[in-house]
Amino acid sequence: MLIAIDIGNSSINIGFWGDKGLLTRKIETFPFKTPEEYRSIFEDFLSENSVEKNTTGVIISSVVPGYAEVLKETLRGLISVEPLMVSCRIKTGLKFDIPNPEELGSDRIANTVAAYELYRCPVAVVDFGTATTISVVGGDANYIGGSIMPGVRLMNESLARGTAKLPEVELKIPGSALGTDTTECIQSSLIYGTAGAVERLLSEIEKEVGYGLKVVVTGGYGGIVSKFLRKEYELRPNLTLEGLRIIYMRNRDA
Repeated sequence: MLIAIDIGNSSINIGFWGDKGLLTRKIETFPFKTPEEYRSIFEDFLSENSVEKNTTGVIISSVVPGYAEVLKETLRGLISVEPLMVSCRIKTGLKFDIPNPEELGSDRIANTVAAYELYRCPVAVVDFGTATTISVVGGDANYIGGSIMPGVRLMNESLARGTAKLPEVELKIPGSALGTDTTECIQSSLIYGTAGAVERLLSEIEKEVGYGLKVVVTGGYGGIVSKFLRKEYELRPNLTLEGLRIIYMRNRDA
């Protein structure tokens, strides 16, 4: 069994790859827990799904400083193998045609590894998470760049914190682009606005590189915002975990 862990700013996504295929569990990143508390969550999940503790490997992607060490400590009480940490310095299958690849988030590395492996063509991964990110790989498996903007939850929270009367609203599919009250106006701008911003960014990127891109959507809000994209796309909710599995296999015998 392979355990793949994606530690994000909002949630920790855990994938268990074994005889039953992929089993997933999501837990909130905050509040911070102790290794013992995380270990209990792992043990309960394995027990609930009748998964044996015959783990052959662990791979971790983290964009939250300090969390990876806590999860590594957690797993030391369950399994004997040392986790593989994702970075641009391990074997990913990508070439990094950017000035500072060490600054690239490990989740974006995993996303693009999976997307390029799946489609074998120039691809843009749109991750609607805490941040909304676009990550682009060219036709020669070369990571060439992308963009980062605040995610819908961050914009929602920012409006509520930075104004006197605007509330934080439920993040759901808006009934119309034309809001008729404050809540609907905010929901419309968050969802339609984010979709529109991503479309414009993708169009400008395609102009700059001179070719079309396969668009792959993932992230916690991908199922909501993607419905308002006018570009064709593929929705892959577990793309990051898929990428972690591919990276692990490429480094298993390294």
